[in-house]
Amino acid sequence: MVAIGLYLRVTWRLLMAASHSSAITRPARGLNWERIYPYLSILPVFLVIALFTVYPVIDALWISLHRYLLTQPSSHPFVGLKNFSETISSYYFTNSLITTGIYAAFAVPGVIVFGLAVALFLNTRVKTAGIVKILILLPWAIPAVTSGLLWKWLLNADFGALNGLLYSLGIIKNYIPFLATPELAKLSLILAQIWKEGPLAAIFFLAGLQLIPREIYEAARIDGGGAWRIFQRITLPLLRPTLLVVLIYETMTAILTFDIIVVMTGGGPANSTALISWFAYSEIFTNLNLGHGSALAFIIALITLALIFLYLRVLPSEEA
Repeated sequence: MVAIGLYLRVTWRLLMAASHSSAITRPARGLNWERIYPYLSILPVFLVIALFTVYPVIDALWISLHRYLLTQPSSHPFVGLKNFSETISSYYFTNSLITTGIYAAFAVPGVIVFGLAVALFLNTRVKTAGIVKILILLPWAIPAVTSGLLWKWLLNADFGALNGLLYSLGIIKNYIPFLATPELAKLSLILAQIWKEGPLAAIFFLAGLQLIPREIYEAARIDGGGAWRIFQRITLPLLRPTLLVVLIYETMTAILTFDIIVVMTGGGPANSTALISWFAYSEIFTNLNLGHGSALAFIIALITLALIFLYLRVLPSEEA
């Protein structure tokens, strides 16, 4: 891309020099290169975007409107919205949608509360805050698959560290199958998500807190404001734009969670952790039905856009 831009820049300068030298003998004719050059500069970028973004979306839309089974590679008849209707009417869609809703309803607030609490602590002048900053970034730096493996080993029903700790303290008499019980498996995924995504939320909130002038806090304390009232009346309102960004991002992340599900539970037990992203994966790679999978991908995108629009309406980034 840099080479193309440099080539266009050099070409334009040569053309401008040639036109300037010939302007003495005859009036300038032909194309206005000075006006065309900006469009030529950004054309390669748009071509790359179209190749890797626009084309896949159009291709996925075409697949979603056809019966596209990998077991029948030579037959792709047009079926209209049949893939969408069959996907929505499926039991697995309803189950995965409910599971995703429960998962997001607990994971997203958990990430926000955890990240905000950590950011408030890191924003203080405590000497240990620097060490905590390093430690808190470790879960975010660990790849999602590795994070899932850590939690799977930690919660293992036979030799898990958590079971071993609870058993040694006398809290339990038998090891608990965390990942083999539907309710505990959901809770385990939620905790893993909070642990993985919390540091990123903390970074966002810490950046927002450091933009708030300290003079505002000092004036509030002089007026007799307590810690909770200052947090409620000053910190939260001024953090609203950051909160909106974190809320939208973490909601999208929760809906599209896939890595830790594959590693920790594989959608089980009894589909209790089969989120809608896992349902889309199963339609494509297990059932080999690209039509249903593409239709489901568009449905997920529409759900996400609807939630973002709802957030923007309920929680505007600025006061009206």
